Amino acid sequence: MIKRVFSLLVLMAFTTSAALAQTIEATPAPKPPKPNFAPLKFMLGSWSCTAKSSRRPGPYKWTISYALDGTGYWLVGKSNQAAVSWFPYPIVGQDLITFDADTGRWADSYSDNLGNYDLTVSPGWVGSKIVWHDLAFAKGKDIATQTDLTWTKVSDTKISSNSGFTTVKGKSVSVTGVCLKQ
Repeated sequence: MIKRVFSLLVLMAFTTSAALAQTIEATPAPKPPKPNFAPLKFMLGSWSCTAKSSRRPGPYKWTISYALDGTGYWLVGKSNQAAVSWFPYPIVGQDLITFDADTGRWADSYSDNLGNYDLTVSPGWVGSKIVWHDLAFAKGKDIATQTDLTWTKVSDTKISSNSGFTTVKGKSVSVTGVCLKQ
C-alpha cells in the first residue's frame, strides 16, 4: 500500500511539473529593450587620442572608431595604439558599450590582442561627465588600488579623461588624456 501511494505521489508530481513546464515554455521571454544611445551619439566616428601617465617619460597615442552594431544593442569602439619606447608592442582593442536596463547602468567590456580585458560600469552622464567604475580590477604585482575613470565631454569633438592608481610601493600615479574627433 505504501509503495502504491508513493508511486501515485511521484506520478502526480511529475504530471504537475510537466504541466508547469509546458506553461512556462509556451510563454516567450520578453526581448530586452534596445539602449537609447542618444547620450553617446556624439562619439560615433573616428577619434585621435593621447594619454600621459605620470610615471612614464612621454604620452602614448591611439585612434578609436565608434559605430553602432547591426543589432542596435552595442556601441562598438575599435582601437589601435601605437608602440612606444617603454612599451614596444602595438595594441588592437575593442570596446563594447551597452545599457543594462535591468541594473540601470551603462557597461563597457574591453579586450585586446595582448590578452588585456576590463569590465566597467557607469550610471551615465551627470552634466558633462561620465564616471566608469572597474568591476574587473584585482590587485596585481604592481598596482594596489585604482580610481574610477572620468570622461569629460568638452565639446562634441573633444573628450578629456582622468584616472589614477597606486602602486604596491605606495606611489600615486595619475593618467590624463584627450581625444579629438577626426
